[in-house]
Amino acid sequence: MPKKILVVDDDLQTVKLVGLVLDRRGYEIVAARDGKQALEKAASEDPDLVILDVMMPHMSGYEVSRRLRSDPETADLPILMFTAKTEVQDKVAGFEAGADDFLTKPIHPQELVSRVEALLLRSSRGQPSKKPRSEKIIGFMGCKGGVGTTTLAVNAAIALVGEVSAAEGQEAPTQEDQRVILAEMRSGMATASYQLDLPERDGLGSILEKPVGQIEAAYIDAQLDEHQSGLLVLGSRIDPLGIGEPVSPDHAELIVRHLGAASGHLLIDLGVGLGEVNRRVLSRCRHVIVTIEANNLALTLAERLLAEMNESLHIPRHRISLVLVKRNRSAASLTKEMIEEQLGHDMIGMIPPAPELAYQAVKQHAPMVTLRLESLVARQYKAFVKELLEAL
Repeated sequence: MPKKILVVDDDLQTVKLVGLVLDRRGYEIVAARDGKQALEKAASEDPDLVILDVMMPHMSGYEVSRRLRSDPETADLPILMFTAKTEVQDKVAGFEAGADDFLTKPIHPQELVSRVEALLLRSSRGQPSKKPRSEKIIGFMGCKGGVGTTTLAVNAAIALVGEVSAAEGQEAPTQEDQRVILAEMRSGMATASYQLDLPERDGLGSILEKPVGQIEAAYIDAQLDEHQSGLLVLGSRIDPLGIGEPVSPDHAELIVRHLGAASGHLLIDLGVGLGEVNRRVLSRCRHVIVTIEANNLALTLAERLLAEMNESLHIPRHRISLVLVKRNRSAASLTKEMIEEQLGHDMIGMIPPAPELAYQAVKQHAPMVTLRLESLVARQYKAFVKELLEAL
């Protein structure tokens, strides 16, 4: 059976030339004209190798490569990038995005064939091997500030630790599978460590101080604090935004890539907005939770956010879920069905108002889910986590 090669380029002449050269060598060719098509065909056609142009509209080859690497089904797919640029930094960016090899335009047929054959020879695709552990990375994002995204992520993380512990007797998990990590991806206004009564230590900031190329996995692990529940936390500054070192997309991707591989579940507090850091991290998330409130402003903002995530970032609808955080009982007229119909996404959690419990949680630096184990709020958090595990 001939090897199948996916050729991705917005230039039709390049696609024809590459296709003709490889077709004569007996390869089966599948073509895509942009990044969205490339991701769709990588999933549906199961190619043995991807030849990927860097400069494309809407989604660059770097971004396509990152998304292929973040999906367990395509994570080991050999990627040969080609571009008209010859600068070293462009090739470095390609390798950091996950490319296996680089080819500069104009393409010489013999060099193209030799590089394709070498990559296929080195590839383990199609060979019996242990299936890689699927990373369960979950992003938490608010439709706007102040909707309780961090509080949701903290309580969900604690509840998830309990679910993982309860499941230990049912199977034999690896050490990584047992680890639940909560990471804050903001260099300011970060309150997870405060809510969990952990030391006020800027673990994220310590990582940001080092150049990406000098950061080792052990150094990232050293910045984690352990909660008494067993939850591991990468905390950040509680100071206003703008005081600490800003998070760079490359730092964020490095942190997520390592922590995702080193844990059974990685929960990331992304705050709000679709800046470059959040766009990079969202591309690696298995599932995204959007925190909403039941009022017209919040729902309008959520509607715009979800549309951008679907249309611009190409995140499938089934990988995004809503959680409604109620602060008072006046929003009871908006039902779950009404909100789902307006926003076009499923709601997998609804946290009821509990002002007294919330006050005690802040005062005692303890998550609500641990204060009153049989309270309605605790039960709803645990129900949400069960729904989330089903969605992963």
